[in-house]
Amino acid sequence: MKSINAIKQLVILAMAVFCFSSFAMGQMMEAIQMKELTEKLQLNEKQQQALTPIVAQRDKSLKALKADTSAGKLQKLRKLEAIQANFKASASKVLTPEQSKKLEALQAERRQKLMGS
Repeated sequence: MKSINAIKQLVILAMAVFCFSSFAMGQMMEAIQMKELTEKLQLNEKQQQALTPIVAQRDKSLKALKADTSAGKLQKLRKLEAIQANFKASASKVLTPEQSKKLEALQAERRQKLMGS
């Protein structure tokens, strides 16, 4: 009986560690993205604070899209385009016109790398 309880506790502990690491990984990726945007777009502190929830929402939407197994490729592509358009519209309210152009260039560069890989 003790070994069953010990196994249950071990499984619960392992699940907790896995869940926490997934959560931490997501937050770490958002932090990395924000650092990159801050450096490349030369964001001020106010812009950083405004963009953080926008980036988080985009990442949340992308994760949901990736997990959606019911959608076909074309449907996922359209949803991806909508997520990106929403991100661009939200970000452009925070960025200067010059920063918006730089963001578009960064996104185009990423798309090119993905297509080339």
